[in-house]
Amino acid sequence: MDFDAMAFPEKVTISGSEYEAARNRSTGQVNIPYTNAPDADIGDVITLKTGPREMSLKILDLSFIEGGTLNIGTNHPHLLQLTVENLTSATHKPSTQSSTFNIGNITGEQVQVGNQNNQTVNISIQHLTEKIAQSSDPEAKSLLRKLLENSTVGSLIGAGVSVLLGKL
Repeated sequence: MDFDAMAFPEKVTISGSEYEAARNRSTGQVNIPYTNAPDADIGDVITLKTGPREMSLKILDLSFIEGGTLNIGTNHPHLLQLTVENLTSATHKPSTQSSTFNIGNITGEQVQVGNQNNQTVNISIQHLTEKIAQSSDPEAKSLLRKLLENSTVGSLIGAGVSVLLGKL
């Protein structure tokens, strides 16, 4: 088996020229041996062929290392190290878009701004009873009375149930 082919098994196309390459998915790095420096820059999109598959990679960072290959696994003396982002897989990842809202003034006790937020409201049963008692809503008063007269609710609240019922 050819050692050179094992060291740099993939092919990369940069600005129309094809180069041998080795990609490390876990670090997002692509190493390319060269004799004449490839015309690559940050922001460029390159094509990587691995087996029968092709993918688009965006260059995020790069480093030209003179003598970087030590001629191990290749006849080319220099090494181009690219840090890349896989654009082909990006379309299959869930979107993490965020929206920006510019809000002048907000007043109130319970305000919620944003996406997928949760809001927890705590109110005491006494406060609820007082507010419903002050309202002119007979249905709310009837429902609350029914709730407070329930034996399970009564055992949870305890002796205070009679005081609360007296407010209604």
